[in-house]
Amino acid sequence: MKKITLIFVSFLFAVSLSAQSQRLVLLEHFTQASCGPCASQNPTIHTLLVNNPNKITSINYHTSWPGYDPMYNHNPADNAARTSYYSVTGVPNSVLDGNYFNGFPSGWNINTVNARYAVPSPFELSVYQRLSPANDTIFVTMLIQVTAEVTGQASAFMSVIEEHIHFNSPPGSNGEKDFYNVMKKLLPTKTGIALPTPLTVGDYHIIESYWPLANVYNINQLSVVAFVQNPITKEVHQSCNLTEGAFTALYDNDVDVLEFTNMTDRYCTPELNPVLRIRNNGNTPLTSLELKYQVNNEEIQTLNWSGNLELLESELIEIPGIPYELLASNTLKVYASATNGGIDEYAKNDTLLHVFEPALTTTRALLVKVRTDNYPEETTWEIKNMEGEVVASGGPYTEANTVINTDVSVEADGCYEFFVYDAGANGMCCAFGAGFVRLSSGSVTVAQGTNFGEMLTAQFDVVSVGFDPMPAITNFETYPNPATNQVFVEFTPERNQTIKIKIVNQLGQAVYSNEVQAASDVTRKLEISTSAWPAGIYMIVLDNGSAVSSKKISVIR
Repeated sequence: MKKITLIFVSFLFAVSLSAQSQRLVLLEHFTQASCGPCASQNPTIHTLLVNNPNKITSINYHTSWPGYDPMYNHNPADNAARTSYYSVTGVPNSVLDGNYFNGFPSGWNINTVNARYAVPSPFELSVYQRLSPANDTIFVTMLIQVTAEVTGQASAFMSVIEEHIHFNSPPGSNGEKDFYNVMKKLLPTKTGIALPTPLTVGDYHIIESYWPLANVYNINQLSVVAFVQNPITKEVHQSCNLTEGAFTALYDNDVDVLEFTNMTDRYCTPELNPVLRIRNNGNTPLTSLELKYQVNNEEIQTLNWSGNLELLESELIEIPGIPYELLASNTLKVYASATNGGIDEYAKNDTLLHVFEPALTTTRALLVKVRTDNYPEETTWEIKNMEGEVVASGGPYTEANTVINTDVSVEADGCYEFFVYDAGANGMCCAFGAGFVRLSSGSVTVAQGTNFGEMLTAQFDVVSVGFDPMPAITNFETYPNPATNQVFVEFTPERNQTIKIKIVNQLGQAVYSNEVQAASDVTRKLEISTSAWPAGIYMIVLDNGSAVSSKKISVIR
């Protein structure tokens, strides 16, 4: 009898691991208001979509060519990102589930959809929207449930669409007056948001984002299409249309320990003061929480929090100063041990780890280098000692796209902290220009960043006696990082120096090489096209004949 029971339980376990979900096929259609063939193909596609709402959904992207199209002009960045991602060179062009079909619309029909529809999906998706009281901002929430194991990369997207746009007279030259499922904004970004992988059965994730409305013809036509895609293979694992009703959680008591908002990768202070963001993912209001925290293998400490967070509300919690012994490698661990006085019903999002190392050692002579973006007035920086006193500062700046070098000399040895603030909370790159900031001491780079959001911070340890600086190498800047269509490499060679530049992909294959003969020590700036490179991580290597310096960059689509 025991043997039979064991076999039955094993069978149920195997079934649960192999359970998958019904797929909703995603059509990403590329069109244009001045494209003649689009006018003849789009009505047929629209009829197929209307007749098969439970099998296929769609997002329509508008291109910049062959003529005028206001719907492209309303969001060039997001439209161009998906056009480039799929290497679309002509319209109309249909893409089904990312890599299942990519080509002229006559190459697919309902039979193509049915074949893909029959392939189970490893995800269940739902997505919700709400407008602000002033009807000027849309808030979007996506729920991702894993129903079969996923080992490859996965990114989640939420596309705000306008379901029907009607013009009294054609906006372009092809005669079309009616346009459907027009992409207005990709959330959280045009490249989505990466999910932690591997994903196992029973895992779930909640993604929230918002968009201040812009260039919307009719807010009553707003909707959302969400999907999960492998960014490397381009396969779309699952998609969904807007879910009716209000968001309902999977559990009643479930806290999500989301992130540390102020931690850095290196420390020299004998005490940590982490700030933690939590969110209530449960249907029941979160009124009490017991947090445990520990650095390395030192004593576990307890913090009891009380409040009143409704579903999806979040709050910052300041953890009291944690004294610790700084090791070569350190780990801060924070986890929820009790939720609303009892057991948390989903334990996988209860624990947060942060790994850090000792701060870099510098001399008292420092250099802060800033290349401003399109909004220089938003950028400021400070250097503080451990008493919180500001010993140096810079910004806000007035000139856009300008390099400013500031020499700083601190008066005493010890631990310091460097802060960079962006008033726009969007960093200094990408859509906002090719800006960056770097703090260095000789050849030691303490901190550098471009896409850092609201704040960048780093600690460093000033030692003026007995400090043997690193040997001189070829220092250089690279921006923006991440890059899309181009990257700049800026460096100052010594007189009569030959600099070899090579860029390699993750397989070690060279995608770019160059050699610069420097008759003087004038700063050089190379503009390198990345438009033909696949998305991924690349290494830029500069060799001056006696030393080598390298930096990683990422290319996104």
